[in-house]
Amino acid sequence: MSQVPNFSVPCISLSPELQKTSVERTERLLLRILRANAHTQYASQASTLADFRHAISKHGLDDDASLLNDFRTFVPLTGYESYKPLIAKFDERPYKESELQDLFAPGLPHFLAVSSTTSGKAPKIFARYRHVPQEFSQLHRHGLNYRWVDGPTSWIYYYGYRDLKEVEGEPGHVIKRIPVCQVSGGSLRTYFDWNVEDDESRLASTIPGHAEPWAATMITNHRSFLMIHALFCLATRDLKRIAITFATLFADMMRRVDEEWDMLLDCIRNGTIPHLDSLDDLRVYLEPQLRANPERADELREIGPPSSCDGWAARVWPDFEMILTICSGGFATALPKVRSILGPAVNIINPGYGSTECNIAANFDPTDLDSLVITTEDVIEFMDVTVEESERCILQAWELQVGKLYEIVLTTRDGLWRYALGDIVEITGFASDDGSPVFKFSGRKSLAIRFPCTVITDAHLTATIQAINSQDLIQVHEFTTVVDDRELPETVGYFVEVAGPLGSDSHLAPQRLFDSLVATNSEHQAALGRGETRLPTVRIVKPGTFMDYRRWRGETMNIGSGQIKVPVVLTDPATQEWMLGRVIREL
Repeated sequence: MSQVPNFSVPCISLSPELQKTSVERTERLLLRILRANAHTQYASQASTLADFRHAISKHGLDDDASLLNDFRTFVPLTGYESYKPLIAKFDERPYKESELQDLFAPGLPHFLAVSSTTSGKAPKIFARYRHVPQEFSQLHRHGLNYRWVDGPTSWIYYYGYRDLKEVEGEPGHVIKRIPVCQVSGGSLRTYFDWNVEDDESRLASTIPGHAEPWAATMITNHRSFLMIHALFCLATRDLKRIAITFATLFADMMRRVDEEWDMLLDCIRNGTIPHLDSLDDLRVYLEPQLRANPERADELREIGPPSSCDGWAARVWPDFEMILTICSGGFATALPKVRSILGPAVNIINPGYGSTECNIAANFDPTDLDSLVITTEDVIEFMDVTVEESERCILQAWELQVGKLYEIVLTTRDGLWRYALGDIVEITGFASDDGSPVFKFSGRKSLAIRFPCTVITDAHLTATIQAINSQDLIQVHEFTTVVDDRELPETVGYFVEVAGPLGSDSHLAPQRLFDSLVATNSEHQAALGRGETRLPTVRIVKPGTFMDYRRWRGETMNIGSGQIKVPVVLTDPATQEWMLGRVIREL
């Protein structure tokens, strides 16, 4: 098994040398972005950048100090509304090169990323361009190699797309095809240089070092996608790694394997692809790449399905080393299930943190699944969450304080200028080699429950669920929350899917949740005394609810598997209604 590299603990404060390194790196990256994108359509037309355009018309782009000062003085916080008029050009047929060239960054986008719509709102579209790394790769900071050749890796990512924009140079002459897709699949396509023009030729092949054929990555149906990846994983005895977007999706796949164990073994025995939804066009590519293997089927039958024993993965794949998956924040509830399946010897690695807009951070210490370090060639600024949002309150990386919460602000190579992301992070230190901020993800600014007495963040809600996650109370598989206003006063309503039988003390869960809320903010206790709140409610949903939610949302949005998140707070009425329909018991 490969050794996990050792990492030093982060610095609590920056030395003069590290601060100098941080300043120089940030300014170098920002100057590169400003000069590259200053003459794009967005920079030239957006009303929010009018003052900045006026400043650089007087001062020019050549003087470093002047350009940096003009940016920090005249570029305000921007939102998606300023970006949307130009992204709307991708809705205007025909897609003309003259209209789309240099839209947000030089050239044409490599793909259009669709946001995961965690809040239930309409998805946002962001143009993502191809960039040649000039300083470092976000993927490599933590010492991991994403081009493994020493054994098969299962890449459980969806590389399909919901639309293809055919850009014309001259009428009827297509010069580029731009996929509209998930950022995870689009980013890996970019990293591995997999163009959509070559998809057809790849369908009948398996990429070297990969466990499943390319055709498996193009399956849109959620259940079929997981089942086919599981089939090829099970058939690959020497599998070394699994890379999958979220820990919760891995738990979904293992549930599917449990439910369809006999059918999967029959397919391995006979070398056949099961009859699943949405596979008709891909079956001809998948079946020739699954060889009949009665010996492997017998071996698997002797071991049994994932639920049959702890440490199942190490028995099924003797060479298995690691799973790479996002498993912090709200995804951490799946970790006990994942760890039970993997056993103690298999590494769980949180590969990093990013958004639809850009990559932001890499894992700082592989032994700490929550610890991340800023590693990007985009520019990250910060706003103190305790002050009113304003560009005058923007802080630089070297101005941060350990222990404080900040909202992330992006200026990217893809043409976003001081974009308030809405993600909140807690600074835990600075990297000892280059001064980059080290942090833990705290939550989404928009995903909070607001009562007259207090605001409960999604980070608080994620922390409180751990207070009841035990065999005596409730073994929590996944959860989400709503404002429960079925009676007054309002309170927090938890929807919980359990990973095992309810414990003997499960009736104490509402009180334990409330005690945990009080620990985050004593005002909850005072509000209870004034009759302004009541104990939280806990409703148990049927097994498989959260897996089914991801299927439902993916089908609704037509974006395939992999990027669907269950928000910690449900605000969309349709989603709330969907969840209510799956309640089987209330504590």
